[in-house]
Amino acid sequence: MKYLKLFLLFFTATSFAQLDANSYTIGLPKVATTAEMNSMTGVQEGAMLYNEELKGIYIFNGSNWGSASKTNWLITGNLDADDTNFLGTINDVKMQIRSNNLPMLEFGRRQTLGLTQNYPGYENNDQPLVHLNGNGVTSALQFASQGANFYKPMFFTTANGSFRLKGSSGGTDLFEIGSAGPNNDGSLEFIIGDDGGEPIIFKRYDYRLSEFYTELFRVQGSNNTVDAKPRFGININPQRETLDPDYDNSATTGDFKMANSTLQVGGSISTAIIRTTGNLTLTEEHYTVIITGAHNITLPSANTCTGRIYVIKNISGGNRTISPPFKNLNNNNNSVLNESSVRWLQSDGFDWQQIK
Repeated sequence: MKYLKLFLLFFTATSFAQLDANSYTIGLPKVATTAEMNSMTGVQEGAMLYNEELKGIYIFNGSNWGSASKTNWLITGNLDADDTNFLGTINDVKMQIRSNNLPMLEFGRRQTLGLTQNYPGYENNDQPLVHLNGNGVTSALQFASQGANFYKPMFFTTANGSFRLKGSSGGTDLFEIGSAGPNNDGSLEFIIGDDGGEPIIFKRYDYRLSEFYTELFRVQGSNNTVDAKPRFGININPQRETLDPDYDNSATTGDFKMANSTLQVGGSISTAIIRTTGNLTLTEEHYTVIITGAHNITLPSANTCTGRIYVIKNISGGNRTISPPFKNLNNNNNSVLNESSVRWLQSDGFDWQQIK
């Protein structure tokens, strides 16, 4: 029995003596630098140690050391991720990114996310989709923009279903584009401000001659006051503009002009013209009417189209009737358009007035 106790005592002491105080396995330190880790030889597969430089547990796979977190994403960031790693799912379930336990961002097929609808553009179950869920009622996507002094650029939705984009224009001015309106009474708004004279400009791009823009038309207020009137200018600034990669060029100074009237057109104007083939009731589709036969003309009620103008020419070979009567140049009612004559008629909201 004494020999057995002595043998056990010797075996136990020897065994513990072979386990380094700083090792998980026999002869292997449990803490090492990267250089020490990579210089080890004779390491068995499955051996582990802590890399004190990379601050992580590493496992030997029989050939190389690899981070135990390589198949996991750390909230402090991964140091050894490669281009084969990804954050996501490999089966058909939605992936969510949450904040304050709200699924702010979702990824998946349209059907997987429960967003398939029987409307054009929303019917494809397999459409890959990134869904900005927000709180499930409204959501927003804002962009960093140090140069925007007041209105930081943002896409957002509202509780009534509107979708809008707003942000800074020229650092301190506002622009906003989006849908609005109550149920079944929607509208699309284009807003520019906030002084009065800032323009909304439509341009075309041309890749030739070193690339340039030309202005198609602009809409703006007549001045920088609260009483600014609308001005619409078509082709009033036809000069070529060099591309501005910083989007910092002025559109209201130098050679750029504002429309000098409510509407200014730098070019030709085309209006509707028709030759009659029978009696004709005029609508908003008509402007110039050529009476070619025994055809009578009916005007709409003057109180339904204040300001509308019709030009009526009679080449039918006889006098023709216009009803209701219009006020001639003597302010008398007249219903007859003589052969080989022309009348310019305009509604004042009460009567049709002969202008010419």
